[in-house]
Amino acid sequence: MSLFQCEHCGCCENTALSSQGFVNGMELLYDWADAQGRKGMKLCSACGATSFASGKPTEYGKWHGRFPRTFLPMGMFHTNRVGNLAHNETGSENFRDFEIASKEGEEAACTTN
Repeated sequence: MSLFQCEHCGCCENTALSSQGFVNGMELLYDWADAQGRKGMKLCSACGATSFASGKPTEYGKWHGRFPRTFLPMGMFHTNRVGNLAHNETGSENFRDFEIASKEGEEAACTTN
């Protein structure tokens, strides 16, 4: 299971808990009306669409709670060849060393557009 950095909020996420990051064809399954501008972005569970294209609600739009939500400096991480999140400059896989304080209200849900 690969880790990635959410392109909307910057947190660390696992593809298995976020519809594979809502990319690579997965974005076609959802209604993006509640997440304007996010379609095609690699997203965490909290920033993902809350409805399927059929109108049925999803489990997304809130943090899954399977592990603590860790916010990282935006755009400073990539998924390396073994599926771990690595710092772009140093290559360090210890992403928690780079954690930044979350914005109020972002712990459970992604509230910004």
